[in-house]
Amino acid sequence: MESGLLAHSDEPCDAGSKPDADADGRRGGWRAARFLIAVGFLERVGFNGVQSNLVMYLAGPMGMSTAAAAAGANAWAGTVLVLTLVGALAADSRLGQYRAIVAAGVLHLLVS
Repeated sequence: MESGLLAHSDEPCDAGSKPDADADGRRGGWRAARFLIAVGFLERVGFNGVQSNLVMYLAGPMGMSTAAAAAGANAWAGTVLVLTLVGALAADSRLGQYRAIVAAGVLHLLVS
């Protein structure tokens, strides 16, 4: 199967079937919605926590003024948000989701 294409079958498609359904025939629902909301909330808490700690670190041990530390943290936050869009564009248009995940993992290992 090629990347990004669905598998073709000669069998007719059942309009009532749910391909991603669980054993009971259900999918999604409030359980999945609560999970996504919790993950989104925790991601925001982590991002904002890192940003505020970055300001404190730059202003404290690094000896920057508070204004320069805040500007540096804002530049970091803007870079993170823009690179998210660049990565999504690369994954959707060129790499595919699995190659993008592998490439990001290798890049993370090389930079860390």
